[in-house]
Amino acid sequence: MTLPSAPDPGPRPRRHPGPALPATALLLLPVLVAAAAVVVHRATGRFWGDLAAYRAGALAAAGGDGQLYDVAHRGTDGIALGFTYPPFAALLLQPLAYVDAAVGVGLWTLASVVALSAVVRVALRAAGAGPPVRPGAVLAGTVAALPMFPVAGHLQVGQVGLFLMLIVLLDLTSGPANRWRGLGVGIAAGIKLTPLIFVAYLLCTGRWRAAGVALAGFAATVGLGFAWRPSDSARFWGGGLLDTARVTGDPRTVLNQSLHGALARLGDVADVRAVWLPVAALTAVAGIVVAARCARAGDELRGVLACATTGVLVSPVSWHHHWVWCVPALVLLAARARPRADRAAALAGALLWTLCVASAAWTLVGLRGEDLHFRGWELLHSNTYVLAGLVALGVLARRPGGPRAGADPTGPASAAPRHDQPQERDGETVTRADAIEDPIR
Repeated sequence: MTLPSAPDPGPRPRRHPGPALPATALLLLPVLVAAAAVVVHRATGRFWGDLAAYRAGALAAAGGDGQLYDVAHRGTDGIALGFTYPPFAALLLQPLAYVDAAVGVGLWTLASVVALSAVVRVALRAAGAGPPVRPGAVLAGTVAALPMFPVAGHLQVGQVGLFLMLIVLLDLTSGPANRWRGLGVGIAAGIKLTPLIFVAYLLCTGRWRAAGVALAGFAATVGLGFAWRPSDSARFWGGGLLDTARVTGDPRTVLNQSLHGALARLGDVADVRAVWLPVAALTAVAGIVVAARCARAGDELRGVLACATTGVLVSPVSWHHHWVWCVPALVLLAARARPRADRAAALAGALLWTLCVASAAWTLVGLRGEDLHFRGWELLHSNTYVLAGLVALGVLARRPGGPRAGADPTGPASAAPRHDQPQERDGETVTRADAIEDPIR
């Protein structure tokens, strides 16, 4: 007697790796990039000049007070790089004084790529891509960002900007319930002064408490610096911070992607202060107003990006790696384009990525062998970051808010909040009418 055979279940469905494979790749990526950095550093002895200057400053500060701003690292190109940050930054950089230079390069690069992935994750969350934010999306954003010159150049010199950007993003996109909002901005400004522009952003959006927390945090970093190295602190805050000659010898260099640098290249004259000061002041006011309008329209990420763009435009010197804010901008465009098939956002994202990959610092300088005296199309290409920043502010001025990723722009999720619905600001509940009547300060 034979038993009836079980019916054939058919072909088994394939098992998809799910989030495990992207998550594993996301963990391995920083290790691989850091290992490659160590190999290149040991083989060539080049690059990572800014990190070497950080290490020189950390070593000088570890030896005692009064030496921090007298040391400099001279690279293989003959350029001497001194320490230009507040003493508080040298305090945080003390671990670099106790490791070998190659080990420092590896650890710094590892931490930088981790910070890059964290920036992508935070930007995806702020843009509405989730929750949860998928590891595959973070991996794709990180890999896409690596060849962009603001990121690649940042890793190449060993800069601190990715860490500062992450601190600011975590702070300002954390939601209104965070009573410590502003503290990250204050700490970041204590390391490097440029994030202070976000205090103006908080003030102009009526978040007085957050602005006060930011200033208190910044003051605490200054106080710690004075307590640790009083002579160096007195030297820096007594006027050393205004010595731009220690930052660059010629503002016309293509690596200076600020309004100051653009105007200097246009006139091919190093001293353009008479023109730059009013232009920078006007841009600063307009940019902060645009950023505040974005925040009031309910799009915090757009507001933060508008403020950051304003900061790099009006700074006297904005190196290519200061434009790492292109990473969350690209994430925002991708998040807005993908679920709604927004061709304009997709085109803008592709254009931004191409501009950052085909940077003048690679193309023009590589072809000509120098970074000064441009004409014609070279002059236009040498100012692409500045032009892109101005265009971005113009677009945000016209459209300060946007629908969340995945939301139907005509549906109830994107509708304006009712006037009788409460909103939160700095941890307090306010009415919509109060928010409208409260003017931009």
